[in-house]
Amino acid sequence: MTKLEKLINKEKRIKFKPLFLCAFLSYYVYAENSTLIKLKCNSGANPGQIKRWHFDEKDVIEIYPNGYKRVYDVQKIGKYEIYAHEDAAQGMYYVSIRLYEGEMKVEVITPLATYVDNSCKKLN
Repeated sequence: MTKLEKLINKEKRIKFKPLFLCAFLSYYVYAENSTLIKLKCNSGANPGQIKRWHFDEKDVIEIYPNGYKRVYDVQKIGKYEIYAHEDAAQGMYYVSIRLYEGEMKVEVITPLATYVDNSCKKLN
């Protein structure tokens, strides 16, 4: 390998490092900004039970008392409302989360039933 080839290879490595650093930092900043919000609600489908909801910009996760989880894709996020759905084998499931002060609730529409998880409290 000639001196010129070595110099060119070194120059390529030097240019690659800032690009890699920028990509890493942008991923880190995105991960820091994607906050998972957690709610704890009274179950409308099973009165007397507590159900948990977690959500971020991409997913809404419904966590049943027995540990089963259903994941919905976020469709729209407003200042106080989040809309999501899941295309399941049984049909479409729709969720709307209301985060108004004093009236936090989650409305769920399934192929077989419609219910509201109410008295929600933010856990974080």
